[in-house]
Amino acid sequence: MANINRRRPENISGNFYVDSSCIDCDTCRWMAPEVFTQAGEQSAVYQQPTNATAEMRSLAALLSCPTSSIGTVDKPKKIKEVQQNLPALV
Repeated sequence: MANINRRRPENISGNFYVDSSCIDCDTCRWMAPEVFTQAGEQSAVYQQPTNATAEMRSLAALLSCPTSSIGTVDKPKKIKEVQQNLPALV
């Protein structure tokens, strides 16, 4: 599970973040390129989701992250819906 205390400073402020355990696998950038980008040798959030589709894709990336490095400040409300619809969201 991502740790808010290890949130990378390269993340834009907001709900979604990537912590320092990221291994730069590119999964999140592939699944939600409108939200995640490469920053140095790890990923970071460069834009918070601006619509429902971007939020769902970001939650799919959170669920798919092999190191659980993606987190949210607020508990996600639609995580079960996203989980049930994987891999159709990507």
